[in-house]
Amino acid sequence: MNIKNTKLKTTLFFTCLSLFSLLTACSSEEDRWTDVKEDPVTEIITDLDARRIISFKVTNPGEEQAIYSAVNNIEKTITVYLPSYYQYEYLETAITLPEKTTISPVATELLPVFSKTPVTYTTKAADGTTAVYTVKVVIQQPTITLSELSTATVPFTIQAGGSITVKGENFIPSYEVTKLFVVDAQGNKKLQLQQYNDGLNIASFYAMYSFGLNTGLLLDTDYWIMMESYNLSVTMKLPFRIK
Repeated sequence: MNIKNTKLKTTLFFTCLSLFSLLTACSSEEDRWTDVKEDPVTEIITDLDARRIISFKVTNPGEEQAIYSAVNNIEKTITVYLPSYYQYEYLETAITLPEKTTISPVATELLPVFSKTPVTYTTKAADGTTAVYTVKVVIQQPTITLSELSTATVPFTIQAGGSITVKGENFIPSYEVTKLFVVDAQGNKKLQLQQYNDGLNIASFYAMYSFGLNTGLLLDTDYWIMMESYNLSVTMKLPFRIK
């Protein structure tokens, strides 16, 4: 009888030990997957500047083809990128502002493409504070090239009152934009040539101009042809002469 009791006690001991080990393992497994609460995240919301310009666009080509400009609300600049083929001298604009913010001059006032003084806009918020934006118009135009009229050994000559055909590449086909001048050796403009045939004979690769009868140019004197188009200018390397 004593032997049987010993075996029973031994069995119970190992059974209890197994249960204890199992419970301990479960507890460890549970602790291993316990979620850890993260620190709270604080979101800081700042108010946008009420004096800012939300958008600035050129509407001359039409609303669907409007040209959006680059507005820098930190440096307070408006950069208008204008393709040269539009041939605009003044721009119609549409300006989007925050609610209750005003702008001067108003958006309906024409913006000059070529201005001798900086063009600025002043925005005014509802609280009375203001900001001044400066406008820069960038003409997107390829480099102009001119074919020489003279050769290295024989200068081109023309009579007063005559006409010339200038050839090259990337001309803007408008006499209002593409202008031809006679300049001296120092680059000083001596004469602006006139449009030919009521402005019909001009294209992207050639243009015809005429000299007036009273040019004021000297005979047997070297002069050069210079073309101006928007902000670009190019001068022929070889001179010509009036005869």
